[in-house]
Formats: sequence, structure tokens, C-alpha cells
Amino acid sequence: MAKKNLKMAVEGVATAAPEASIAIRSKEDKARERKWKAEDALRDIERAEGHKKNKELMRDVKQCAKEKMQTMNKVVAGK
Repeated sequence: MAKKNLKMAVEGVATAAPEASIAIRSKEDKARERKWKAEDALRDIERAEGHKKNKELMRDVKQCAKEKMQTMNKVVAGK
């Protein structure tokens, strides 16, 4: 009985007509999003600069890059 009730409930939801709504972003919303993206990019750059200064980390990064290159070369060569 519970399965039948669940099926009916799901069918009721599935057959309900969705309301048509289109979100229109205001100039303020667009400006806020642009500012957020710029701040986020700046954080990425600051983080990258910090990584570059860490010699031990960069050594590990280079080793990881070498391994990736070897894998990519195998893909290119069709092996």
C-alpha cells in the first residue's frame, strides 16, 4: 500500500505544471558577480605566487608535471 501511495505522490509531482519564471539579473547583480570573480581570481593569483616561493613544493610539482607529460606522450603516441 505504501508503494502505491508513493507512486501516486511522485506521479502527482511529475505531472504538476512548472511555473514559468525567468530570472533577470539587475546591473547591481552583474556588478556584484564581476567583483566576486575578480576577488576570487586575485586569491588564486596570490595562492599561486605563494606556491612558487615554496621550493620544496615546486620540486614536487615539477616531478608531477613530468609524470603527466609521460602519460600524455603515451596517449599521443597511441600506446
